[in-house]
Amino acid sequence: MTRVMSTPAARRVAGERKIDLAKVKGTGIGGYVQLSDVQSFKGGKATFLARAMADYLGVDIDAVSAEGDMVRKQDVLAYKALMGEDKVIPLNGMRKVIAKQMKASLDTAAQYTIMGEADCSRLKPLMKQYTADCMEATGVKPTFSDLFIKAVAMALKMNPMLNSSFMEDHVLIKGNINVGLAVSLGEDGLIVPNLKNAHMMSLYEITKAREDLVTRARDGKLAPDEYSGGTFSISNYGRTPVQYFTPIINVPESAIIGIGNMTNKPVAVGNDIGIRPMLGLSLTLDHRHIDGTTGEKFLKDFRDIIENPDQLLD
Repeated sequence: MTRVMSTPAARRVAGERKIDLAKVKGTGIGGYVQLSDVQSFKGGKATFLARAMADYLGVDIDAVSAEGDMVRKQDVLAYKALMGEDKVIPLNGMRKVIAKQMKASLDTAAQYTIMGEADCSRLKPLMKQYTADCMEATGVKPTFSDLFIKAVAMALKMNPMLNSSFMEDHVLIKGNINVGLAVSLGEDGLIVPNLKNAHMMSLYEITKAREDLVTRARDGKLAPDEYSGGTFSISNYGRTPVQYFTPIINVPESAIIGIGNMTNKPVAVGNDIGIRPMLGLSLTLDHRHIDGTTGEKFLKDFRDIIENPDQLLD
């Protein structure tokens, strides 16, 4: 095999482009093949125009397939169309605020998440009965979120440290229990209206207030004080495949509970195995002033309320 006299750069590029140097006419002294000769070579796997187009579009020419034995410009364009294009989406005002608040939350609070489960075997029939009673009494259809708001308010009364704010030189435990519920606004983001003094509300009152706040939140008709002043938040993923996640605290609050999907699972029931509807729970806390044992107690109290739900109707 005759060795082709060529420059190192020419050999490198020819190797990258799978070009046979024996087919390239050298323009250097004594027929030496130079880099420019390889770059302008119109034979081989791809035409010169195809290579130029691939370089311009940022396409790997070696990844482009051709119908014949030569990659042509139209092959490169077809491959680029399959790759898709970058898209710039300008941030609206709400998305900018969300981005700023989420970043500030993670920069400020020492956040950690603990997880657990609650058996909803008794909660589901109670919800069915409450739905019928509530529809008859108020005309408003309740959701599981109403029960969770009530349970959170009850658990916070037993664990006031989670209803607080860290203030650098002291911890402020709030007297009011204002429970926020994250409401998705689709591509526009989310907002967290809160029920003021939820611990003083009956379940019927919570249902009507939640329905009103969520409806007006999605219509963009909330007043500023209705999505400020919260002391604890709920993020409910109940209608999704998500069971556990790491919700981000809505500072200056100190905790947020994530409610996952209610999923039938095999669990130990005494000495037997049974199928139970299990609710995934994810509690994020600010470790600056809330230790694991304090958070664990809240999660246990919340679970006990969910598993013994008759008290929600009191």
